[in-house]
Amino acid sequence: MTDASLVEFYRRYGISPVHQDISDLPRHFARRAALYRHLGILPAFVRGRSVIEVGPGSGFNSLFTASLGPSRYVLVEGNPRGVRDMTALFGHFGSLCETMEIVPSLIEAYKPDQEFDFVLCEGMLPLSGVPDPAALLASVARLVAPGGVLVITCIDAMSYFAETLRRLLANLLIDPGEPLEMRTPLCVRAFGPHLATLSGMTRSPEDWVVDNLINPASIGRFLSIPDAITALGETYDVFGTSPRFLTDWRWYKDIGMDGRFNALAIDEYWANAHRLLDYRYRGSPGDPARNRLLYDACLAVQGEIRTLERARDRAGIDRIQSWLRRIRDLVQNALFDVDRALQDVDRLIGAATIDADRIASADHLRPWFGRGQQYVSFSRSRA
Repeated sequence: MTDASLVEFYRRYGISPVHQDISDLPRHFARRAALYRHLGILPAFVRGRSVIEVGPGSGFNSLFTASLGPSRYVLVEGNPRGVRDMTALFGHFGSLCETMEIVPSLIEAYKPDQEFDFVLCEGMLPLSGVPDPAALLASVARLVAPGGVLVITCIDAMSYFAETLRRLLANLLIDPGEPLEMRTPLCVRAFGPHLATLSGMTRSPEDWVVDNLINPASIGRFLSIPDAITALGETYDVFGTSPRFLTDWRWYKDIGMDGRFNALAIDEYWANAHRLLDYRYRGSPGDPARNRLLYDACLAVQGEIRTLERARDRAGIDRIQSWLRRIRDLVQNALFDVDRALQDVDRLIGAATIDADRIASADHLRPWFGRGQQYVSFSRSRA
């Protein structure tokens, strides 16, 4: 398997595997409204403002943003299939989509005629196959007007660890040389029961499998919340996150004296990073130093899986199992469900053969998912 960008993979197969079930549109809008509230964005803030969305995919989430009444709404999408899907979707919603302008372009090639009050970039920066997600973030950030808001998603080695291990299992199960239409059903058979445990799942198992387990970009570079904060520098301050984990106990008269929003956000991230391993976990903050060790171990496993995918050599399995034992040592006293899921993974990859039904029936692995991508909003300084 060779490296490829997310858009290149989509173009090669003529797909846009990001479709959502929005048959219950009020529920879909309620989810998006709650997300925006976490990010510090109320509907009135968007009304009459300019908005640009980078990488809207097939446009399902864009419908909610359009409903907030922006004065201008530009959608920049580099995947031709995504552009076609958006055009067809928006055609069903009449006046709701009147302010939408679809630009068929990669963001690096887009030359805007203005800066925007709100810049949205969801699911585009990490695991997109680009060699430097921070550089791509810089291309997106240049679109934000002074005083404006930037919304991005971050994915890191801990939040994506459950998916990373499922990708390992998928690559032991399927032959990467077979056509996509043969690999996909086998993976759906193995991991469909896992996805069925997610009550809020709106994507089809087929789309999820293609995008997370088969797409070569999804074993690429991460962009964690601290990575994004560092890349954006002093021009941007953390505004909100989802999940919300930021706590600032400074006296209100002290807040504006030294700023420090970003430094506090990074400290809070490392105290809470272990919570990203399991979306079900509601425990207490942890030891930042221990969480850094845990992060490094998860990142090492991803590196071993990248190597294994390219070499198609099971020799790396022993090293992966060694790292899994290290991770179990770090989590077993707090994240019991993760520990048991890792035992399932260890048994599956240690077996002489692996089959879809054994993966599907792994009791502790089946309901284990991390927090995937986290949303972060930033405010740009007016200076």
